[in-house]
Amino acid sequence: MVKHRASRYATYAALVAALPLAHLLIPPALQKQTPELADYAMLLSAVAALAYTMFCLRKPGYDRRYIVCLALGIGCWVAGMAYAIAQSGTDENLITTYVLFISYGAPLLYAAVTTPDEPSSHARRIVDGVLLLLLVVLCYLGVRDLTDAYGFLKPEDMGWVVVAFDVENLFLFGTFLVRYVTATNEGDHRFFGIGTVFLALYAICAGIHNHDELYPDTLALQRMADVLPTVPFIALACLLHANATPGPFEPIRHKWARQLSVSLAPGLLLAAIFALSLGITERQGMFGRSILALAMLAYVVRVTQTQFWFARTRDRLAEALSTVERVSLLDELTGIPNRRAFDQALDERTKEAAREQRALSVLMIDIDHFKTFNDTFGHLEGDVALRSVARLLAGTLRRPADFIARYGGEEFVVILPGTDEDGAQVVARRMNRAVYDAQLENSNGIDSRVTVSIGVATRAPDHVQGVVMHADRALYSAKHAGRNRFVAATTD
Repeated sequence: MVKHRASRYATYAALVAALPLAHLLIPPALQKQTPELADYAMLLSAVAALAYTMFCLRKPGYDRRYIVCLALGIGCWVAGMAYAIAQSGTDENLITTYVLFISYGAPLLYAAVTTPDEPSSHARRIVDGVLLLLLVVLCYLGVRDLTDAYGFLKPEDMGWVVVAFDVENLFLFGTFLVRYVTATNEGDHRFFGIGTVFLALYAICAGIHNHDELYPDTLALQRMADVLPTVPFIALACLLHANATPGPFEPIRHKWARQLSVSLAPGLLLAAIFALSLGITERQGMFGRSILALAMLAYVVRVTQTQFWFARTRDRLAEALSTVERVSLLDELTGIPNRRAFDQALDERTKEAAREQRALSVLMIDIDHFKTFNDTFGHLEGDVALRSVARLLAGTLRRPADFIARYGGEEFVVILPGTDEDGAQVVARRMNRAVYDAQLENSNGIDSRVTVSIGVATRAPDHVQGVVMHADRALYSAKHAGRNRFVAATTD
């Protein structure tokens, strides 16, 4: 395995070094200068990278959105290089070439600001496409002032264009690096890792190539600088090939890093629009201002779409959370509230009783001889009996504020807010009668029926604490007294 991996990496290294070495060796071998060879080498490397990037659209290991953006960016670069070669017969530089070279960054920027948290829809893709197109037009308008009367780039402005290239390359590298270190899934981590390496190599190699005036007297460095931009493109194809299969991934542990990545996304687009707007002058007139206004409008629509999606998602999550909370507070078997819901309700009701100076009553209810019932009829029939008793007990409650829950096993508990001892006994008597009259069969029960015993406890407003304990004691008194009855414990 190690030997195979070393062989593969050696092959990648040979591919990356092939074109620069050829450019260094071919001119001496031919014994003549070949200035056009570097351009063709760069075009060949970019076309190879574009072809393999398009091939990656068929690979399930890559996100199609990211690969499409990468292919569009390289496609712009290929178009710029091809246009430059087509115009190589002149000594001047058409501004269109530089617009295409700069425009390669727009799709890459879009990939960097597209996060998994944002919606993906047909309308969203249309808005993003329009915004990217407007960014390219703004780029063109911004550099159009650098041309002479014949549409060629002014020699004195070449330095500004080179600086613009450097800033763009470093900006793209930074955005990809942030996405890489804050990735929350394996696909993003792998793609932006590849993109970060590619953009780092491109920033270095393109920077050396564009600043060749720093070493005008060194022929070897000149030749190497001419063909260095081939390195990142061949390296990109090798990286895509080497990382096509998903691997192990451990998400970042710091939430702030992910939140920072998501928060920066809309700001990066706005920064790009602002930077390109600096090139809009009076020379562009109403057309330039209209394009800038449309770009801002497209950005606002994009942000509005995102905010609308977040708001809708928030409402759906709130609704889902509410549903989950309701389900978590219900007893799965009987369908009435569970012990957790009772604890919450008791806390609320005792505070209300103390605040409103009203009595509070609690009934503890237990199905008589239920263990014997389960042993005789089985647990399935026991579950049926529990559901039936729960339904009968709940049906005896008359007020919305009255609360019943399954306390555990065959025990139930009822909270009666604002109810004195006499009122609580009326409810208890009604429950005893409802279960007894239902004639649920229990051969070992009282009169061969399912019955319940009930403990009743009532507390005054100033002494509501401990009411459940007193009701539980009264329940045991009801059982010892013969079952199928209620016993009230005065707790004032």
